Amino acid sequence: MAVGGKGFVLFARLQPDTPGKLATHAYSYERLEEASYAMLRHVAERIGDTTTAGLAGHIGEQELEMAERLRGSFDASIAASVEGVGRSDLEDRITSYLADAHALERQAEALLSRAVDMVEDTTLAGAVARHLDETRDHATRLERRLDALDASPSRIKDAAMKMGGTSWSGFFGMHPDTPGKLVAFMYAFEHLEIGGYIHLRGVAERAGDMDTVELAEQICRQEETTADFLRGQFDRAADLSLDAQGVTSSG
Repeated sequence: MAVGGKGFVLFARLQPDTPGKLATHAYSYERLEEASYAMLRHVAERIGDTTTAGLAGHIGEQELEMAERLRGSFDASIAASVEGVGRSDLEDRITSYLADAHALERQAEALLSRAVDMVEDTTLAGAVARHLDETRDHATRLERRLDALDASPSRIKDAAMKMGGTSWSGFFGMHPDTPGKLVAFMYAFEHLEIGGYIHLRGVAERAGDMDTVELAEQICRQEETTADFLRGQFDRAADLSLDAQGVTSSG
């Protein structure tokens, strides 16, 4: 996961403009580690390596606890992100979050489009294809909301260019060799989006923009459903990775 992990770190460095975004990036990275340790544990159990399985399970629990702690801090990071911000600036902050969410959905579309062509397993391929359709719908709905708020085209373009510097599909393309890595990377990316929508909703609530609140909640629920599905695929994805490489258990 070295290349994928560097992608998340680079993305965080390019966009640390609010405490909310920093918390979101840290949260997604913890989820990447959670997935990686879960699969390591399963592989170790499959070959009878109880020492490695125990170590991976222990560290994985710590990563999960840290992820939950970060998510529990979102109310505080939202408040810190808008502290001292006036009404007009708060509305501008909403537009910024919406533009970032739109750019991230476009990155997700590129990533999922690439993944669809790479996944051979029917269950995973079907899930990727369904979420690709959802992702395209998310982008369209965000565009409509930005239009309703009279967001300038330059704002949307700037957000796209800023995120384009990290090219998620490109990072994944460097490291696409197993279903396990695909699932772990997608799982972390889903949580990057989840954190972003939670913060968008929080800022919109403070501004009384209930249309944006509703939109953020609806999309966030779909992202969480996909993340939950992927979490349930950790063992399967690890097994598929081993099988694809002709690895058999010692037992």
